[in-house]
Amino acid sequence: MKVIGITGGIGSGKSFVASLAAQFFPILHISTDDIAKEQMKKGGCSYKAVVEAFADECELLDGEGELNRAELAKLVFADEKKLALLNSITHPNVLEEMNRIIELAREEGEYEAVLIESALIFESGICERCDAVWYVYSPVETRVERLKSSRGYSEQKIKSILDDQLSEEEFVRRSDAVIYNDNDTTIEMLVMRISELAL
Repeated sequence: MKVIGITGGIGSGKSFVASLAAQFFPILHISTDDIAKEQMKKGGCSYKAVVEAFADECELLDGEGELNRAELAKLVFADEKKLALLNSITHPNVLEEMNRIIELAREEGEYEAVLIESALIFESGICERCDAVWYVYSPVETRVERLKSSRGYSEQKIKSILDDQLSEEEFVRRSDAVIYNDNDTTIEMLVMRISELAL
């Protein structure tokens, strides 16, 4: 069973491409972002440490005692040290759960590949767990428009996020394959490209 990483800049469509891979092929899609969100819910394995680290710095908890992720994001993305602290809390737990899921899938033998979706696939070291890494490429202008329309992000917020991510050249250099996903790319084209790479 192959372990494949899939990454790309924000708004590139990596989640969409990963969902197509899982829909059309015997591929298990693991989203590290989804794992992290689940683990930061009340009672999750990252919750207590995150609360202890950041509760004094912002309105971290809502009325139900759940983490206010928007406030937490605003805090850590404005301070590299705080972002590094958050990552040091959450990344080990995410990696442990990711590895558990991979091993379970290997034992069950249902899938030909596991596809790990992560925006920080190189920074987190997840790439070392992968047999190959796919980079989903979309032009910056397209990504900006997607983020404005689908998430309501301001240009300032988008610029800040883009500046913090790897450059397109770096993504391409460190990846094994590129999947193009601009506005002219159809589902059929994406499925064909996934088939070329995965099978």
